[in-house]
Amino acid sequence: MTTSFDKVKVWFKDSVTILWARIQYILGVLGAGLIAAFSGYDFTQLTSMDARSAFKMLLAVATAGVLTEIARRRTL
Repeated sequence: MTTSFDKVKVWFKDSVTILWARIQYILGVLGAGLIAAFSGYDFTQLTSMDARSAFKMLLAVATAGVLTEIARRRTL
């Protein structure tokens, strides 16, 4: 018996990790677009962050991207 989830997995080469990578990518692009749209391009809050906080934020984003890419290259 084929479930709806199995049909979705076929679109992503039977890999949940590829599905997750695509979801994270789309949400990241949409999130960045919403931030840009509703911030009025006033990024002074980000530039006023101390270096330690900015580094932590960038490290978290980079780590999530790297881990997702590693997972995407594997198959479940």
